[in-house]
Amino acid sequence: MPSELGTRAQARSDLTDTEVRAQLGKILASEVFSRSPQLRRFLSFVVEQRLSAQGHTLKESVLAHELYGKATDFDGGTDPVVRVDARRLRDKLREYYEDRSDPVVISLPKGSYVPVFSGNSQSEAVAVSPDTAARLSERWSSNVRQILVYVGAVALIVIALTIVIAWRGLRHTADTAPRLLPLSSYPGEEGPPALSPDGSLVAFAWSGSDRDGPPDIYIKDVGSEALRRLTETPSWETSPAWSRDGHSIAFVRGGQGVFTISQLGGAEQRVSASGNYVSWASDSKSVLIRDREGTVGPFSIYQVFLDTLERRRLTQAPFGDGDWRFEVSPDGTTLAFIRYGRTGIADLYIVPMKGGEPRRLTDWNAVLVGVSWTPDGRDLVYSVEEAAVSRLWRIHANSAQPGRGLPIGDIPVAAGSPSISRPSPGQPARLAFQTISRDVDIHLVDLEASVVNEIIPSKPFAKNSTQIESSPRFSPDAGRIAFVSKRSGSPEIWVASRDGNGLRQITWLGATQLVITGWSPDGAQIGFDAAIAGNSDVYVVGSEGGNLRRLTTDPAREGLPSWSGDGRWIYFTSTRAGVNPDVWRMTPDGGQATRITRNGGFDAKESPDGQSLYYLDHYPGQNGTARLMRAGVDGGQESVVLDGVRPLLWSVTNNGIVLVTRESDFDALDVYRFSDQRVARLGRLGFRIPAIYTQMTVSRDGRWALATEMVRHDSDLTLLDNFR
Repeated sequence: MPSELGTRAQARSDLTDTEVRAQLGKILASEVFSRSPQLRRFLSFVVEQRLSAQGHTLKESVLAHELYGKATDFDGGTDPVVRVDARRLRDKLREYYEDRSDPVVISLPKGSYVPVFSGNSQSEAVAVSPDTAARLSERWSSNVRQILVYVGAVALIVIALTIVIAWRGLRHTADTAPRLLPLSSYPGEEGPPALSPDGSLVAFAWSGSDRDGPPDIYIKDVGSEALRRLTETPSWETSPAWSRDGHSIAFVRGGQGVFTISQLGGAEQRVSASGNYVSWASDSKSVLIRDREGTVGPFSIYQVFLDTLERRRLTQAPFGDGDWRFEVSPDGTTLAFIRYGRTGIADLYIVPMKGGEPRRLTDWNAVLVGVSWTPDGRDLVYSVEEAAVSRLWRIHANSAQPGRGLPIGDIPVAAGSPSISRPSPGQPARLAFQTISRDVDIHLVDLEASVVNEIIPSKPFAKNSTQIESSPRFSPDAGRIAFVSKRSGSPEIWVASRDGNGLRQITWLGATQLVITGWSPDGAQIGFDAAIAGNSDVYVVGSEGGNLRRLTTDPAREGLPSWSGDGRWIYFTSTRAGVNPDVWRMTPDGGQATRITRNGGFDAKESPDGQSLYYLDHYPGQNGTARLMRAGVDGGQESVVLDGVRPLLWSVTNNGIVLVTRESDFDALDVYRFSDQRVARLGRLGFRIPAIYTQMTVSRDGRWALATEMVRHDSDLTLLDNFR
């Protein structure tokens, strides 16, 4: 920064990530940076790397690879592109701050690629000091005298014409600068957008003015409020996708499969009797669907040819939830897709359409919710949930090692589920995305209260916020509750008494995913799993804070820890023995682990007498359920207890197993009684448990239950015009 600014910018340790990102957004949206897309990318990347505690990785070779697509043998001595642009960036930052007094100053020190964030101690001060103003005035006067002496009338005319031409050029450049525009702001939730290839229309699912009705497919004109309804049935429709020729739309209809229809309406063609997501191949002669054979196992991606309805499997995840959102490259040769190892743990992959081994592109191990190719097929734009919101990132499709790329700096707001148009070569594209607003609360349910109209009385937990609360767990005496909250910006563990008093935060991990699954029998520790630095592992932390320990370090996916009744063991789920998860156990100090199940198992809990182990036999099937199994605590003979049990929606008590049963229009609590091995209904819940942030737990004495409720879920669609 110039010396005048340097005297006003002082390092502040209390600057939050939100403040820095807000300042970054102002800089990127300014006129100074509007004509420098490469410098916007440069600044966005280094700022985000610094905010994510990766500043130490900001080396010339890293920037060359991530920002310019250089190979691993890049030599800065012969190719100074990074140093040149770093110098240009410093100049641009100086130019930006010259006439400003913003409260946050972002600078790039000479000789470094790690940005510095400072607080402006004189935000009311004039941006240009008197000395600077005097120098500028003297320079201006000198220039005027030279013009008067050396430039004649003809030369002045030439200069004037040059200025006019330059101004027109600047106006043209400004007109093509990226612009954020509202695309739809209807009541309720507008589903993820699907832009037509030419970018003139957007298709999306929406329930209309009736927020509680089933969603239909709508098509809206991007340049106006013209809106038309494409489908109108009692079933719900979702996942609209445009064919590459712009003539047809494919979509999913609940319980009936995948269909195609002309974008003008008319007769439908059912192309698959099952499937829950759809996209198109590049030739518009086949579609890709998310489906699986049978009712269990990970989801795969299949290609369905429209003329014969023959299907071909393109991907097969080894375990977990499987493959989800996907899109074929503009040239039709490569498939990009998101693969979930388990709920909340995903990354971006690519694979040739002709077949081959998928290659992992990202190292988030987080919630990814959309992907789209840039028109030139060089990059992928994808969305990831971080710090409680979704953001869009961009990564080279040919990246040699898993990474993250860099955030799209032209979008300083929450953004997910991207869709990019396919303009003519050299022309700017349009990028549409979805902004979601959620509020998930925890309900406290009294299972001994009188049931009214079949509904069990409940009330919101006293310490809910307007953010997302989830993963609640009772202490052994049911006097305290540990839960995960995003009220501090990232999912962290908080603890309070059952009445809400004594609230305190006990972790500061900055994890992308965190799930609490149990307390130690003495109430001194809390077990949880978290995705940190690209790996999911088992952790414990003191219930009063402190004494945080990581118990597993294997590269396998591990989590869902629970204590034995005597406190000697911690059971957990791991894929270290193969592609399917099994139940393992170890001592609480993280000692040698022992495998308990051999035919699959996860989400394990010990019986009250300490003789048996209850667990689910596999990741949930197509209806979201699995079989509840029982075996000895040391393994051995397995037996089926119940079918149709949902992960994280069952709990072992002293007298039985309480579980959630989903009916068509309500959720209920049932109990499998140990005394007679029968299932009885306790009553209905007065709210629905959401499909995400799904949790229900019961205190060991069977008196209290905790469950999550989605109290707000709204979304709007936004357009980034002139996207390159």
